[in-house]
Amino acid sequence: MNQRLAINLIVGQGIFFLVETAMVHHLGGRIPILQLALLRATGGVVIATAIAWSSSASLRTKQIKLHLFRGGVALGYLWVLMYSFGTLPFADATALSYTQVAYITVFSALILRESVVLRRWMATAVCLTGALLIAQPSFHDWNVSYFLVLGGTSLNGLTFVLNRYAQQQDNEVTTMFYVNLVSAIGGFCLIPAFSAPIEIPDTSAALWLSGVFLFGPLGVYLGIVAVKHAEASTLAPYTLVRLVVGVLSGFLVFHETPALPSIFGAMLILISCALAVRTRASTDH
Repeated sequence: MNQRLAINLIVGQGIFFLVETAMVHHLGGRIPILQLALLRATGGVVIATAIAWSSSASLRTKQIKLHLFRGGVALGYLWVLMYSFGTLPFADATALSYTQVAYITVFSALILRESVVLRRWMATAVCLTGALLIAQPSFHDWNVSYFLVLGGTSLNGLTFVLNRYAQQQDNEVTTMFYVNLVSAIGGFCLIPAFSAPIEIPDTSAALWLSGVFLFGPLGVYLGIVAVKHAEASTLAPYTLVRLVVGVLSGFLVFHETPALPSIFGAMLILISCALAVRTRASTDH
């Protein structure tokens, strides 16, 4: 396994996701979330098909049940994500989404049988603390919705781990293709089922939608390739490096001076990444 390559891919994934989030935010809610989800999944199918065609990779699989399950899990998390940002304060919903790091570590031990030593659990705890300092949630009106979102976020961690599990028999392109195909079919069926409106974007909106169609799926693909080259529990803290990139981007690009909690939080995330890598290095000797 090439751990350094995997880490670079996960950091690249975070950058792609940051670009996608910024472009979606620029749309200002002009496009329904269901339509955005369908566009993202469709982009994933197109990109996976293009990669398979250019590399002559096979899209055949003997794990269709596993891919159907993974696609359903991914679609389920999409609904959790929509529900959380639709009902909870933004900072609270954002902070809860970061608990994926803990879920990835747990599922890595349970499903992949990875050796998750004490230092790796410490890395997870330090990473979550740093993320909370950056997001600064209030949690002032805690109710049952918070428990639903907290539990539902496990689906995102499960998808991440299943990406590695599926590649025990399939290549990364096949894994990418089927998870997006199932999500696209599911999203296509859900739009009429819930009478969701279809918005035809204007020219300016279409430009920003490229972030959903292109950068989001490319980020997913980088993550799928990454877990092929390193243990999922090692990569878990690196999934939040995008927060550090976000803090640095705000300072360098927009000249926004980060608050002390954000600076300290970014430092903790970097420390957690170092802990995870050191853990792997120590277990290799």
